[in-house]
Amino acid sequence: MTFRCRSLTVKFSLTPKYITTNKDIGYYCIPDECKDYHLSMVPDYASPMRECGIRGFGLHEVIPPYEIRRPSGIFPWHIALISLSGYAEFECDGKRGTIEPNQIWVGPSNIAHHYYAKGNWKFVSVALHETNTFAHLEGKLLHRDLMYNSKSLYLAAQAYMSESGGYDSANSKVPQGLSVFLADNILRELVTDSDKGHSRIRIRLDQLWEEVNANPGADWRLENLAKRMHVSVRHFQRMIRENYGLTTEAMLMRIRMENARELISFTDFTLSMVSDRIGYQCVYSFSKAFKRYFSIPPGAYRKSVIDGVRKS
Repeated sequence: MTFRCRSLTVKFSLTPKYITTNKDIGYYCIPDECKDYHLSMVPDYASPMRECGIRGFGLHEVIPPYEIRRPSGIFPWHIALISLSGYAEFECDGKRGTIEPNQIWVGPSNIAHHYYAKGNWKFVSVALHETNTFAHLEGKLLHRDLMYNSKSLYLAAQAYMSESGGYDSANSKVPQGLSVFLADNILRELVTDSDKGHSRIRIRLDQLWEEVNANPGADWRLENLAKRMHVSVRHFQRMIRENYGLTTEAMLMRIRMENARELISFTDFTLSMVSDRIGYQCVYSFSKAFKRYFSIPPGAYRKSVIDGVRKS
């Protein structure tokens, strides 16, 4: 017995209750009693959803042992789950937890994730393309309470399925209106004011600087930084100016000096050890740079910190 889902063909295993796939595309365990409905994304009236980056939209009512495992590097889209009732357990990006009613969970693209029902579980799934709109979802798990009522979203999706079958592209105002409503609801739930304006380039740059901050003593020459972003040195310098209003050298200096200040304030490392930790080959050069940045020599800064602690 065969179950077909878009371009993917999977087969029931020996017991007819399960659907399984090979290890290259993951593992799917879906009992026959589960209900999986997928909204049609092909017609013209679905364009509002497609244009905002929605790849697929599904309604699900499942029971144990429902389970989905997706490996890393296979699916270039994010998976959002909006839990309506019931509970599921998840594992993603080294984190484990429970998806509860009225919560949203997003497994980022190309990162392995795993979730399974803990009882009767009713949820909405939304597949999202890797677009600038959803750039803030890349590389990290999202799991939080919903900001808006999920009931209207579910009812609108049901109405879309009911209405869409009886319309052609020339007479499709009702399903198109529902498509707009669904797209707007997903966007307002996933794209907050703090997320707007975050381009994929900015997120990649922030991730790069987090690496630098975690290991400031590494060889972070300009050409090495540019190589990590897969661009030329000139292009990289322009990206830094456009996104931070600083030069690459200024960004690197700020990270190294802030690390140095923390080490001087909260450890008993010698100045030689501090300078080595943040990428300076000699104490003299480090001391000059520290004084130029903070307007005080590192030794005097440490003394002021110690004196401040004693007075307090």
